[in-house]
Amino acid sequence: MSDFSNKCREYLKDTGENVYQLSASSGLDRTSLQRMITGKRLPGIDFVRQFCDSLRINPSQRRELMELYKIEKIGKEIYYNRKYIQELLGVISSQQVISREGFLRLPSFPFYRGTFSLDVEKKVLSLFEDILSSGSSETIRTNLPANCRLLVQIFSHLYPKYEKLPPVIQILPLHQNPSASPDYNMNLETFLCTLLPILSGFVGYQPYYYYTQTGREFSSYELFPFFLLTEKKLLLLSSDMMTCIFTENPEAIHAYQQEFRRVLENSSQFFLQSDSPDRILNIFGSIMQTKISTNFALESHPCLALMSYGPGFIQSLFDNRDIDLSDPVYTQLAAVLNQPSFSFTEAAFSCNYFTLSGIRKFARTGLLDGPYSYHQTPLPKEERKKALKHLLDTDMGHEKCRILKPSVLPETGIHLEVLSDYSVFLCFLSEKDTFLCIYLKETSIGQALNDYLCSLSEEESVYTKKEARQILLGLLEQL
Repeated sequence: MSDFSNKCREYLKDTGENVYQLSASSGLDRTSLQRMITGKRLPGIDFVRQFCDSLRINPSQRRELMELYKIEKIGKEIYYNRKYIQELLGVISSQQVISREGFLRLPSFPFYRGTFSLDVEKKVLSLFEDILSSGSSETIRTNLPANCRLLVQIFSHLYPKYEKLPPVIQILPLHQNPSASPDYNMNLETFLCTLLPILSGFVGYQPYYYYTQTGREFSSYELFPFFLLTEKKLLLLSSDMMTCIFTENPEAIHAYQQEFRRVLENSSQFFLQSDSPDRILNIFGSIMQTKISTNFALESHPCLALMSYGPGFIQSLFDNRDIDLSDPVYTQLAAVLNQPSFSFTEAAFSCNYFTLSGIRKFARTGLLDGPYSYHQTPLPKEERKKALKHLLDTDMGHEKCRILKPSVLPETGIHLEVLSDYSVFLCFLSEKDTFLCIYLKETSIGQALNDYLCSLSEEESVYTKKEARQILLGLLEQL
């Protein structure tokens, strides 16, 4: 028996009917119904929906039953990884996060957890403030957990006052085989919790990752498993973050420095990050020149190459811009967009997701969102018509374009790609025209993101082919 079948049996009993009676009144196959409530066979999603329709249950009960069905079908690990990614995309898709003000929001994000004593918070705050007030460029080294709320709480306190933070190097464990661990979403959670400070503009933050077979390597019976370390100071924290020891003993500091260097030598950053437009385009261009193809992409509008009706479209993106067209940002971007590998033709299963609000904005104003909106002026109406008609004529980019429903992602300011080697490319542009790019190469994280994006086309997350065509036809009529 499973949680799903138990809940089905409970809801059926609440109606006062039995399997035979419900089968007769609903038209559901009696044998399939019996096997479902006894846990002998998991039916298809349509059967479960019809079962829900036939029961006298409220919407929250229906959602609970559908959630249990999905967990039973794909497993807890995959299900909760998908929910985790869904929540993250909802956070980072807002351009407000990719700004200095993002520090103030960090402690409120659900990805960070844990409590700590006032004494611990004061001691950690003092360690950071001593560096900031002295004007020193000293680095803080730590092994605090990625999801520890204490560190982001310190960031949110200090940045409004000093408008900067001391450099931080954080060493973090990743599980070698997360699917075999009870802590199966550890790798994904670690990456997401280290991503958010970077998105907030913390350019001096350097997370390093090392693999382990034992998960988050600390034991509750260790007195002080966590530390924050500078050149002359050492702060040790208990596992519950309630007590701490501060020391300036040179021998103790030297011992921790040696251990930190040892772990760091066996760690990797796993991703490249840059806030330089030239550097970002170099990274993206070098990816496009390899044999690595794109499995999935996510952005506000359809892939520009799939909207391209020919060389004239690429040129029109740069016409009447308010900066010099000889700017390397534009020359490099044009070169990338004109590469054949950018057109999603190499991988038969590739898919480009975009938001309904994004395509509507493009049709209405001729403006894009995310990185492509850099110093953009409106695309002329005739060019918009050609691009939308090209999507229709090519059957939504040979069925590689999918419009996300607003319930999944109402809008986005990011450009995300998961590549065939499970590396991940993320690019953002803030409202202040500040670029940020992250290129991640860690297989378990890339696979989790790939699985999530793949699942969007399997469920009721995208508009059907017919619905998408009607949306484009409606936009063309409005033009």
